Amino acid sequence: MNLLGCLALSRSPETGTWYRAIQPQFWQTSLTTTQTKVLPSRFNEGNVARPQFEVLYLAETQMVVMFEVQALFGSPTQPGGVIANPRRSWTVINVQVQLQDVADLTQVSQQTLLATTAQELTGDWYGYQQRSALTSVTHPVGTAPTQALGAALFAVSGLEGFLTLSARLPYHKNLLVFPQKLRPGSSIVFHDPATGQQYMIAPPPP
Repeated sequence: MNLLGCLALSRSPETGTWYRAIQPQFWQTSLTTTQTKVLPSRFNEGNVARPQFEVLYLAETQMVVMFEVQALFGSPTQPGGVIANPRRSWTVINVQVQLQDVADLTQVSQQTLLATTAQELTGDWYGYQQRSALTSVTHPVGTAPTQALGAALFAVSGLEGFLTLSARLPYHKNLLVFPQKLRPGSSIVFHDPATGQQYMIAPPPP
């Protein structure tokens, strides 16, 4: 992967409704992302990242976000269809996004700049933390390519987030936002229809 290509990516605004799945007990902190600084994920090493950074994961449809959090299993395009995970409850919220500077890694032209592919962007990252001398496959370990990419994108001046392929349904999109990098005029908002309360991620103070 060519991480220097991050500096050459095309960038554009992103405005609209995206979706986030939360467990009911976290309703009051539905847009909180502080935990992502320590928990590894596809584009973030978590507590071993230097520097540590926060990321908000969103999906383009309610179905996609339920697959992303493994509330649904199977495939909507295969015989047998979709099976719900009965072990945990999830709630999907509508999130209004207004961003000014977003890269789009779903475009093949942008993947070419990074010397990556849809397969690499959606592939194994978890195994990099799980393989060891005690497993039958011992390598590779350490930083997954997508985690290195996430850190490189976070380091790009002015970039507020990026679009990528869903790892669970790779014909759909995810939007990953860097909350710490929102520009003045950008925002992430969830309006609770039951209480009228508004939850917002706003730009950090100057």
